[in-house]
Amino acid sequence: RGTSLKVKKSGDNVYLLKVSRQPQKIAYAEPRPAPVRATPEVIEEAPPAAVRSETGLSEIIVTAQKREESLQSTPISIAVLGSEDIEKRGVFTLTDLGSGTVPSIRISPASGRPSVLVVTMRGIGPGDVTQISRDSTVGIYLDGVYVGRAQGLGSEMLDLERIEVLRGPQGTLFGRNAVAGAISMVSKRPTGRLGLDLTAGVRNFDGQNVKAHLNLPEFAGFKIKLDGVWNKRDGWVKNSLAGASDWSATNRRGARVSVLWEPAANLEFLYSFDISRDASTPAYPHIRQLLPGAPALPPIFSVEDRRVSKARAGVPMRPGVGKVSGHSLYANWDITDNLTLRSISAYRKLSQDQYDNPGSLVTAYAPNGSFARLSYADVHQDQFSQEVQVLGSFDNLKFVLGGFYYKEDADDLAFSPFTARFNSTGTGYTLLPVVIGGATYPERASDIHTRSKALFGQATYTPPVLDERLHLTGGVRWTHDRKWGALNKLRGATVYLPFEFESKRLDPAFTVAFDWTDGINTYVRWGKAYRAGGANSRSATFRAFEDEEVASWEIGLKTELFDRRVRFNLAAFRTRYSNRQVDFLNPLNTSNIETLNAPGAPITKGLEADLTARVAPGLTLSGSYVFTDWRAVDNINPFTGNVQRGVVGGVPRHAASVALDHEFEPFDGVTLSTHLDAIYSSSFYTSGSTAPKTPAYAALNGRVTLGDIDIADGSKLAISVWGKNLTNAQWPTFQTPFAAAGFIAAYMNEPR
Repeated sequence: RGTSLKVKKSGDNVYLLKVSRQPQKIAYAEPRPAPVRATPEVIEEAPPAAVRSETGLSEIIVTAQKREESLQSTPISIAVLGSEDIEKRGVFTLTDLGSGTVPSIRISPASGRPSVLVVTMRGIGPGDVTQISRDSTVGIYLDGVYVGRAQGLGSEMLDLERIEVLRGPQGTLFGRNAVAGAISMVSKRPTGRLGLDLTAGVRNFDGQNVKAHLNLPEFAGFKIKLDGVWNKRDGWVKNSLAGASDWSATNRRGARVSVLWEPAANLEFLYSFDISRDASTPAYPHIRQLLPGAPALPPIFSVEDRRVSKARAGVPMRPGVGKVSGHSLYANWDITDNLTLRSISAYRKLSQDQYDNPGSLVTAYAPNGSFARLSYADVHQDQFSQEVQVLGSFDNLKFVLGGFYYKEDADDLAFSPFTARFNSTGTGYTLLPVVIGGATYPERASDIHTRSKALFGQATYTPPVLDERLHLTGGVRWTHDRKWGALNKLRGATVYLPFEFESKRLDPAFTVAFDWTDGINTYVRWGKAYRAGGANSRSATFRAFEDEEVASWEIGLKTELFDRRVRFNLAAFRTRYSNRQVDFLNPLNTSNIETLNAPGAPITKGLEADLTARVAPGLTLSGSYVFTDWRAVDNINPFTGNVQRGVVGGVPRHAASVALDHEFEPFDGVTLSTHLDAIYSSSFYTSGSTAPKTPAYAALNGRVTLGDIDIADGSKLAISVWGKNLTNAQWPTFQTPFAAAGFIAAYMNEPR
């Protein structure tokens, strides 16, 4: 700082130093080591805290290309939430991103089940991810480890440094099932310095939460960090049955231990073990509206077009319990200043049961008829993955070469008995005994086995022309996927309906980037990715379907302007989606669904804009806007032969978020921080064309923190008050038709 030098990170351990005409102000990212200030007379160690510019924006470091790079020099459309953003916005789980904090993604519980998440990005959704034979379209990664199942994604987050949302196909570096993009969660590492960060809070609906993060002093070269979280809240829809759980109640806890060992200056090993338990109840399906010509509802039921606080009937309900655990070992060896060898080994397992009782109808009301069908399911899965990377950073060439192996074994079952019966007039009901078992148990059960191998490489060449401002990147991934399994139980009987899937393919990507100035660069990117095939366990024959493919163009602009006070990034994309895996419902049997690779290739086009501006010292404005235009393809239902109108779900035409953060010192050494953010979404489909769109909505959230209050022995205290959905706005997060019952069921967003 204050010299005529400027520095640019060129690799993991390579920096370029150049003489500048004017002294440069450099803002260092928080996770990076503090710099050393030097003058001809003295060398002085900088304070341990990160150096921030009073007027400029801090640098953001991402690992979207398997190496640490500045967000602004990475030619990919990326949204990043740092640890401060995660805290200010009250993000406890991935579900909290669902309503539009990052406008390009939508995350919703599958049919209201809080532990199973449906993630949609850039107009590409996964379909029924509750099945173990079905993969997601957005790759989810925790510290570089691929998380294979949608079950367990609703678990409580531990201590994250940042969340990177990589928008668009990431088939070359992130592999299969990243056709829409990837979400990479990066945890904070052990520091080796004694420190405890303890947070306790209360909220409405009798909510309580505790978080503890303990760093132990370095001992014999080992740095150890312990994390623990607990978050509990009652449901907001009351169940009148004594002893039964309410709807939308949560009780999540988790723990992690991380051990960092650095036996040499160029060698490190990071071992982590995490475990979590999620005991939550599903959301309540409101009878949102009746279909034309609908049969009459029973007298004790009514249309619930607004959010309700008490259910239509008291029925048996208990939490579904999800247990997730995982081991990972990260090893990094800097062989030379220019060459690094890296290994990521991981084993993860989960068990998830589901106890979902909507207290509703699935067929037309009939006197003395049964209702309140309980949906019980049980899923078990374990996975092993191994990734090896070789990273090179030379004067004009950066590359990453790697290999990946993935092994997954899983089994599931489902059972759905009725738990209540109307009287002869529909003015009352009696409860039926709930028996998980019997001659028809389970209604279906299956197992699946997956083996995936891949080799990948990507290189960026900066030719020694044009002042080294041109960057050419090319990459390719070869993948060999195999899946096999069988439907082995059907309505209590033992059957054997096998399926098998195998695919070998290449997925390339190319990027041309140009630095117009040190603060302005543009890029053009083209890439392909694919989602593996599988089978639908709701198929009467367990028929296999093939893989699907996405090809996408992206043009981007990344800028830092006005002495690094403004950061503005823009990306336009066009995506072609082919050989789609489409679900078709049998109208005569709602439990029978076939998944087929449908003809036609929908086109999705859009624009993504991200802005961060330091308006004044201590005052920061940030916002994102996404415009998406989709063209769907109609499909023919194989059960009826009728044309099924195609729509793209989870994609509003316009979506935006904006936040204003202010921090100042009202007293010496004490800070007052205020955060206000708002989200907006235009209308969009959440399921097929037979369900209405979710209407446009907006929500407001806020937080005020009085922090840096000195207490004993150099410790500091912060006190916050916060609110989500401050205006108590209401909108359905998911809607689906129950044609036989004659109404639209809707899951509503959380109240204030």
